[in-house]
Amino acid sequence: MSKISESMTFDETTGKILIKQTHDYNPVLEHAKALKSAGLDGASDNKLVGLVPMKMFYEWAKKWGVDHTDSHAMQEVVAKEMMSSDNANLRVWDGKF
Repeated sequence: MSKISESMTFDETTGKILIKQTHDYNPVLEHAKALKSAGLDGASDNKLVGLVPMKMFYEWAKKWGVDHTDSHAMQEVVAKEMMSSDNANLRVWDGKF
């Protein structure tokens, strides 16, 4: 994943600096697709469920109101997000976990 652009603007009404970032997740999506089509999802007891870019990981934490350093809570968040049909293109393994 690579950041394509970043812009900053100052909102005079709130007095805040707004930062807009644009990311390209296509390399990660293509890598997940290649791993899946090659059947490289791991062993029977150790599966590669999918690929999650760090920026997306942090955004999921923010979306669910979870501290990204709370590993137990983030495990649940990642499980929910990876099972979502919106994120099916990130999955390498299609099983349930």
